[in-house]
Amino acid sequence: MSAVFLPVAIALLMATLQVKAQGPAASAACGKAKVHMANPLYLTLPQVIAAIEPPQGWVLDETRKNPFYLLKAGEKYESARTLIYINIQMLDGPFQSAVENDERSFKESCKQSRIEDMEQFEILEQGCQRKTQIFRCEKPQGGWVDLATKISIDGLLLNVVLSADNMEEIARYRKDYEHLLMHLALVAR
Repeated sequence: MSAVFLPVAIALLMATLQVKAQGPAASAACGKAKVHMANPLYLTLPQVIAAIEPPQGWVLDETRKNPFYLLKAGEKYESARTLIYINIQMLDGPFQSAVENDERSFKESCKQSRIEDMEQFEILEQGCQRKTQIFRCEKPQGGWVDLATKISIDGLLLNVVLSADNMEEIARYRKDYEHLLMHLALVAR
């Protein structure tokens, strides 16, 4: 083996290992996930159809559309203390502007608010832009906490939110929320 070939071979091997370590998220195209769900539910709007598979024990509130609400089985929207919702809207500009607009709107609606960036949860549509944050609102009559992941797919913004009274409830249902993120995809646009 020549002295020139060995360093080139080592460099190629290192580059290959680095690409493999990045996994499918580095190469997956946004909006192109191959989806197979055992019992999908379809969220239908004039411009899009999304498929979800709710976490076990959660049901879709059929009376409300966009946002689409998931409730614990047996609960009603009016009395639920914890729920998950999905809001689908057109992305009218850069993804970062949508994130900033959401933060500004939240701060205007709740003067005693805190917003924290979170680690990025895994989502089915791995190649898509996304951002996960915790929104906390403290009010004298009671506050709330939202765990929100915004996902940009094909000109749309999907806002997936776990909303609860406190962080303990967020922690309790976090795995259900993560399940939904891995079982949410656009099926028609």
